[in-house]
Amino acid sequence: MPRYFFHVHDGGSVPDDLGLALPDIDAARTAAIELTREILRSELIGPFHDHSCWRIEVSDSPELTGLPIFVLHFSVSE
Repeated sequence: MPRYFFHVHDGGSVPDDLGLALPDIDAARTAAIELTREILRSELIGPFHDHSCWRIEVSDSPELTGLPIFVLHFSVSE
């Protein structure tokens, strides 16, 4: 099973050095969406407090320099 790494970038970077073994890219997309839901629920002030945009890069590498397989972008516009 391939391993996918979910790196969060929100003005800084939070690398995922463990990753998840998942059957395919569809499962990785579902996991990325679930991670997003957890981030949005866990932030007391909200993930957009300090930065108006953030993203989750899903990669096949624990290194931040690896090329993403796909990226989820989030932003707030006023």
